[in-house]
Amino acid sequence: MLNTLSGALEDAVKEKLISENWAKHVVLPKYVRPKPVLWTRARIEAWRQTGEKPGKVMVWMPEQTGEFLDAVAEHRLYPMFHLMVFRGLRRGEAVGLPWAETDLTLGTVHISEQLVASSYDVWEDTPKSESGARTIKLDSETRSLLDLWRERQDKERAEWEANTKAWKNTGLVFTWEDGTAYHPEYLSQVFMRLMKKLDLPPVRLHDLRHCAATLSLAAGLHMKSIQVLLGYSSLSLAADTYTSVLPQFEEAQAEAPLALVPRKSPAQRVLAPEPEGKADVPQEDAA
Repeated sequence: MLNTLSGALEDAVKEKLISENWAKHVVLPKYVRPKPVLWTRARIEAWRQTGEKPGKVMVWMPEQTGEFLDAVAEHRLYPMFHLMVFRGLRRGEAVGLPWAETDLTLGTVHISEQLVASSYDVWEDTPKSESGARTIKLDSETRSLLDLWRERQDKERAEWEANTKAWKNTGLVFTWEDGTAYHPEYLSQVFMRLMKKLDLPPVRLHDLRHCAATLSLAAGLHMKSIQVLLGYSSLSLAADTYTSVLPQFEEAQAEAPLALVPRKSPAQRVLAPEPEGKADVPQEDAA
C-alpha cells in the first residue's frame, strides 16, 4: 500500500500537482514473517493444558495429517483436502480449478486462476504472484481420486438433469451436486468443524500448504522444487518460510556427518581414566 501511494504521489510531483512526496518519509515497522512451527507431542500436551498455540503458523506432523485424512476419507470434500495436503494448492486455487486445466491422462493440473472471496462476494482472479501460475504433477493417489470424483460429478449431473433441473455448468472440478462452485470460506468452515470434531491440534486450512512443503522437504525434494510446487515468487522466500523440518529429518541430517568420518567401533572409543592431577592438554600449552 505504501509503495502504491508513494508511486502515485511521485507522479503528482513530476506533474507539479504537489511539491513533495510525503510518503517517502514514512518508516514502516520491521515485519518478521512467521515461520511454521510443528505440532510435536510436547507442544500438543502443552496446548491441551493451556489452550495456547506456540506459534502463529502451525503445521501438523505426518501422524496428525494421516489421522485427519483417514477420518475424512468418506467426506465429500476428501479429494480436495488430499489435493491440498500433498500438492499445496491454496483454497481459492482448489475451488477455482477448472477441468480444462486438469489433464488426468498426463496427471497434471495447471494453476492459472483462483476464486477470491470478500464476505459473500466471489470473483475469479489470477494467483497471488507471477510464479503462482504453474503446472503441478499429481501423485498417483490424487490422480485416482480425481478420476473417481469426475465419475461422481458426471453421475450427479445426470441425476440432476433427469429431474428436469438445470445443472450449472461452471466447468470447475469441485462443485456442489447442482454444479455450483464452492465458496472459499465454506471450505475453511468445514475444515475447522472436522478438525475440532477429531480433536486435532489447530491449524488453518491454508496451513495445509505448509504441510505439503514440510512433507516434500522431508521426502528429499529440493527447495527449488518446493518453490515451484507452491508458486512462491522467489527461492529465498520459500527457504525463509520453510526452515522448519520434521524432527526425524533433522535427526537424519545431524547423524549424516558422522558417517563420513572413519572411526573405531564405539566399544573402543571409551576414554581411559585421566591420571590424577594432570590436565588433558598438549605439553606446550601446559608450559
